[in-house]
Amino acid sequence: MILGIVSALRETIDEYRQSMYELAKKKGISDPHVIKISQKLDRKIIMLQKIMYHLQPSSTAKSLYPDENQIEHANIIHSK
Repeated sequence: MILGIVSALRETIDEYRQSMYELAKKKGISDPHVIKISQKLDRKIIMLQKIMYHLQPSSTAKSLYPDENQIEHANIIHSK
């Protein structure tokens, strides 16, 4: 089930990349349609990254923010 979702997501990402590339060649990178595709592409990539992260065995899973504890500690200090 998950493998099918990941496969479909990768296919969608490839399709978005190709269509964004083609449209950007014709209309430029600041065209609203190119930006819209880019935003959709970003969301799909993030979704895939989250799935891949959660599929890692917990012993090898790492935080997306390596210094997460330090960041939290710094936020507490600065908020006082």
